[in-house]
Amino acid sequence: MNTPANKIGVENEEHLILLTLNNYLEGRPTLDIERLRAAFHPDAYIRTVIDGKLVQWALPQYLELVAQAAVQECRPELLSFTWDGDTGSAHVQLTFDTFRFIDRFNLIKLDGKWQIMDKVSYREALLPIRQDAPIISS
Repeated sequence: MNTPANKIGVENEEHLILLTLNNYLEGRPTLDIERLRAAFHPDAYIRTVIDGKLVQWALPQYLELVAQAAVQECRPELLSFTWDGDTGSAHVQLTFDTFRFIDRFNLIKLDGKWQIMDKVSYREALLPIRQDAPIISS
């Protein structure tokens, strides 16, 4: 039964999850390490495949790598999220000029706070837009 109390509980959980996801989506493009740290559980792992091999970092290693990156124009997007009880998942992407990160998160709620427990990431190369390309009109 969908009661007003249930609706308030759902809206509250959505708000709490979005706080965490926004810390990532707004912190990663600007290399805001403290905002990223707030999004992740301290024991989180970040995993990806590079040249066909699994590569993984504990959170401190990942934050060191991000801190060394160059700030680039980025369009962050939350594609979806869901939860059941105190576990959830999210699907986001960060689109840069020449590549896009497609990330999937496992989320966990501890002490009333949602955190990213695991991140699995895919890096997709994008074709650059040529500035001298002819404009085609219909």
